[in-house]
Amino acid sequence: MRLKYFFSETIQNLRRNLLMTVAAISTVAISLLLLGGVQVLGIMVNRMTTDWEAKVEVNVFLRTDATENETAALETEVSEMSEVEEVTFVSSEEAFQEFKADYPDLATGLKPGDLPASLRIKLGDANDAEEVAARIEGAPGVDEVRFGGNIIKRLLQVNALLRTVTLAMSVILMVAAAGLIANTIRLAIYARRDEIGIMKLVGATNWFIRIPFMLEGLFAALVGAGVAVVVVLGGNWLLLSRLPEAFPFLAPVLDFSGGELFAVAGLLVGVGALVGLAGSSMALRRFLEV
Repeated sequence: MRLKYFFSETIQNLRRNLLMTVAAISTVAISLLLLGGVQVLGIMVNRMTTDWEAKVEVNVFLRTDATENETAALETEVSEMSEVEEVTFVSSEEAFQEFKADYPDLATGLKPGDLPASLRIKLGDANDAEEVAARIEGAPGVDEVRFGGNIIKRLLQVNALLRTVTLAMSVILMVAAAGLIANTIRLAIYARRDEIGIMKLVGATNWFIRIPFMLEGLFAALVGAGVAVVVVLGGNWLLLSRLPEAFPFLAPVLDFSGGELFAVAGLLVGVGALVGLAGSSMALRRFLEV
């Protein structure tokens, strides 16, 4: 009987303040959708970063007048570095053939010998690229040292900025959602102030009176969270999962497992529940004074 009463009172409260309830649900949904977008973006960027880090190499371009002894000594020195996994010597002819295969239109004006020989250094950790490059720079026979570490750093910086801005927007909207839920519950309390006074007079406990209002806030927040989850999962199914068909190189980044998406969905539902309870608590803090 108590459960029936709690739920019936919750439904009546929602109907009485339908417009405010819809506004609260919408705000929760938008804020959690931003939060879900941040989580999905984080997964994608982490995958992209991991994939790029695995491909980061230090390329040591040799001078055209470098002797065989200088090249051999440099290769030995580099291979003995603890950060280095593998060193590959690429001759001028091999560099030309690779460039011709990758960029046939640009290779028409080149001939074997125009491209320098080089050492390609594979690292155990991409974060060591800058240090290894600095140690090789200026060695006998070395003309130039290049590595892709700056691209990784910029990608991480952009990712951190996007996550910070979007998380800040999510927090602001969630605070607004909690405030809307609190105002909705306050309106319900005000509309039923006489009835609440009578219930207190006949001996109703504080929690007996509070529970329907708490359920109202929790319901609004969970519905908003449900909308956000549907949009996130639907967006993955309708858009992200189909992009690799047109752009195969995106497959490693966009191929989400069910566990990852369900983890994001669980996070959204959990945060939504906390927002609903926080809004309810804000409204009920001075409840007994009504």
